[in-house]
Amino acid sequence: MSQYKFVLYADDDVDDKDWVTDACRAVDRSLQMVFVENGRQVIDYLLGKPPVQLPALIVLDLNMPEMDGRQTLQKLKATPQYQDIPVAIVTTSANNMDREVCQRLGASIYLTKPDTVQAWQDIVRQLLPFVFTEK
Repeated sequence: MSQYKFVLYADDDVDDKDWVTDACRAVDRSLQMVFVENGRQVIDYLLGKPPVQLPALIVLDLNMPEMDGRQTLQKLKATPQYQDIPVAIVTTSANNMDREVCQRLGASIYLTKPDTVQAWQDIVRQLLPFVFTEK
């Protein structure tokens, strides 16, 4: 069994991936990130052969090509083997309707993407309780 837990992070923005990686290094070096670019890749990753270790948390951007965050969240929560994995939405949308839809679909937390290093570190700190809880 692995000694670390990891987060599967879906976002097609390269700059945001760099921000998240840097924030994780600053906040908690034991946090391992696996990045994909869209919801289709989230599903493909989870269905990978041989069976993969399930992530402790899945983070989704809402606006991605192929399969967006809402569609991915809905599929994850409708699939028994994935429905108990917490899903965080981290997106540029501060729209209350988006927030409400994601909460109804089963998102554990909805956060708006920041634009500073310190703010990204705060986002990572808010995600840590979802990663390091005993299940």
